[in-house]
Amino acid sequence: MPSMASIGVDAENPMHTSDASSRREPLATDASEETAQQQADVVIEAIGFHRWTCALVFVMALLIMADSVEASLLSFLNACVGAAFNLNRAEAASVVSIVFAGETVGALVAGPLSDKTGRKGISLASAFGVAVFGFGSAFAQSYAAFVTLRLLVGVFIGTFAVPFDLLAEQLPASIRGRALMWVQVGWSIGAMYCCAAAWVTLPIWSWRSLTLACAIPPMIIFLALVYFLDESPRWFLEVGRRKDAAEVFRRIAVKNGRGDDPKVMEAIAEIERDDDDVAKEESSLQLFHDAWTQYKALWDAKRRCTTAAVWAVWFGFGLAYYGVTLLVTRIYDYADDDDDFKCKFRYWQIFVVFSAEFVGTVALVPFIDSVGRVRSAFATYALTAICLVPVALGATANAVATQRFVFGCLYVALGSITAASSITWVHITELYPTEVRSTGHTAAFVVARVGAFLSGYVVDNGASILEATFVLILSTAVCAIGTATLEETRGKRLE
Repeated sequence: MPSMASIGVDAENPMHTSDASSRREPLATDASEETAQQQADVVIEAIGFHRWTCALVFVMALLIMADSVEASLLSFLNACVGAAFNLNRAEAASVVSIVFAGETVGALVAGPLSDKTGRKGISLASAFGVAVFGFGSAFAQSYAAFVTLRLLVGVFIGTFAVPFDLLAEQLPASIRGRALMWVQVGWSIGAMYCCAAAWVTLPIWSWRSLTLACAIPPMIIFLALVYFLDESPRWFLEVGRRKDAAEVFRRIAVKNGRGDDPKVMEAIAEIERDDDDVAKEESSLQLFHDAWTQYKALWDAKRRCTTAAVWAVWFGFGLAYYGVTLLVTRIYDYADDDDDFKCKFRYWQIFVVFSAEFVGTVALVPFIDSVGRVRSAFATYALTAICLVPVALGATANAVATQRFVFGCLYVALGSITAASSITWVHITELYPTEVRSTGHTAAFVVARVGAFLSGYVVDNGASILEATFVLILSTAVCAIGTATLEETRGKRLE
């Protein structure tokens, strides 16, 4: 778990940070001059970042880890399940693409539903659904049953942007970037966990054991979320439920040891001074109409430029990140292996390369607030493109020195693309207001999954490593250019 010191917070005075971006003018305290979200900012800043919120960051990092485990699992299943069920190449490719299809469905539904009905329920469902259907797919006795269960796993993975938004809405602006980057460290740990599980299970047992091992973390995390998770008080305020928002803030304050602080209690009391203004309950048909309205709002006059740039970046990093991970397993697998149950990989090399995700993400934690979101992401996307050039030119070389150099470049490339995409995840939570935040995030998630879906055809469609890597270089260039056009949100208070 990241300590308060490692995130840059003074344990005695958690609202004091060394970041220049944290030194802002205080918000007004007159309720008549404040919006609901400004009142939320006052409470969140007053509560600060203490042990309970730090523990919530840790639990959310584990949830992102579960997402990563399932994503990394695809690289191994693609090579092993096809032989186990005697599939042709198209059917084997469907093992990966069916999960991405499910994620698309889940994200398209979860975003608008979260903005209309709340974050908590969808956040709990995400971990529970991945665990249940992940366990089920390990025992599938036919190809049809397996892909159906993996489709349902994908549906629930598609909701994972919602709990990330929920956490962002509870963090003080002064340390939000660093805390969310620590959450993204969970992604890199998940990739290493999956590789280690494959290393242990595949040589001895089968892909079923690996799938089962990868379904264990989501169930544990679901139980932790039941205990830790509260509904987003920002969402309560957005829909006019002020008393509910105040109650959640009180619980958070008590859990963080700030329940007897007069300043905190006064700030919470300000929220309750206005009456609730709750809209009447809507029918299912109206919810469908509202979902369409939410998506249209992303393209209104004031948001269309942001949304266009966001989608370009997310498509690019979806293609680049998953393309690089597939490239790793392509370079370091054994092409002559045809064993149904004991698929062979150069596990130690894959594990070491995947550890780059951890190194890259942790290395960027101090810079996301000091350097900013835009410059940090631009630099890491550019570094990825540069490191992929030697990979493209030397991956098939036989010389030992060249192979080592390519290994080093691939290591840096995977670390930098992971760090860059992690910053992109943090950035999007601050680009959209609460009313459309989850819709905007999940829509971008879908666009990224389109890129991820295409990555399999780029890397594993028979093209040479040179040709495949050239496409990945172009996609990271798109990410860098798109990021440069976005607003810098370092220290920004959420709307």
